[in-house]
Amino acid sequence: MKKLLLFTLLATLAFSCRNKKNQEPENTVPEAPKSTAPYQVGQTMYVHALLGLSLRKAPDPKSEKIGAAQYGELLEILALPEADQTYVAETIDEFQLKGHWVKVKNADQKEAYVFDGYLAKFPVIAEEPEEDTALPEWFYMTLAKPKGEREVTAPNEKKGIVEGYKQAFADGGEFELILYNGGVTQFLRIPSSTLTFSQALVVLRSFYFNTAKNLKIVRNAKTKKIRVNDTANPYEWLEFEDKGDKVIVGFYSAD
Repeated sequence: MKKLLLFTLLATLAFSCRNKKNQEPENTVPEAPKSTAPYQVGQTMYVHALLGLSLRKAPDPKSEKIGAAQYGELLEILALPEADQTYVAETIDEFQLKGHWVKVKNADQKEAYVFDGYLAKFPVIAEEPEEDTALPEWFYMTLAKPKGEREVTAPNEKKGIVEGYKQAFADGGEFELILYNGGVTQFLRIPSSTLTFSQALVVLRSFYFNTAKNLKIVRNAKTKKIRVNDTANPYEWLEFEDKGDKVIVGFYSAD
């Protein structure tokens, strides 16, 4: 009887210790911050900064400059940046154009770091648009395929509309052109999954004003829209608006 009681006591004690051990927190090594960059190692990205990008020796804006990557140049991603190493390249009122310093390799096999906020996976457009195709629509065709036929906009004398059309795209985007008596308005409605607000701002201002000598960029504190124009031509400008799931880009040209 004593042996049975002793065995029961030892079994209970062993189970209790094992259960306590399972409940004790393990000494785990904290995970390194994961990258949120929209690219992968080995992927090639294009420079969409009109003035080019500085190639730096280390991931720091004050690091030694060892070269430059020109507008449209192709760079290969060598390593992903850490998510907590955010850098602000531009501040427009309350809006900040943020990104990271990423390690890349150029065509000459030179390795360096560049700011990724001015990189995109598609090349810059150097060709002229096809006949009867607006510049923004021509650009968007490099991102997504047109879906269906154009939807013609009927003339509206009361609104001053002479003609126009809408073109849908396979990614859910849309281009709209409206010709007025006093000018032209064009809209790109871009899903945020195709281009983020920051990407749209960087890519489209460079694409649309690639010959501009002096760009002016301001943000309307009330509407939150960012306006971009060439100071040499006040009759043409872009407006960028963040709608959450979509980025609305308006192209305005007055006679």
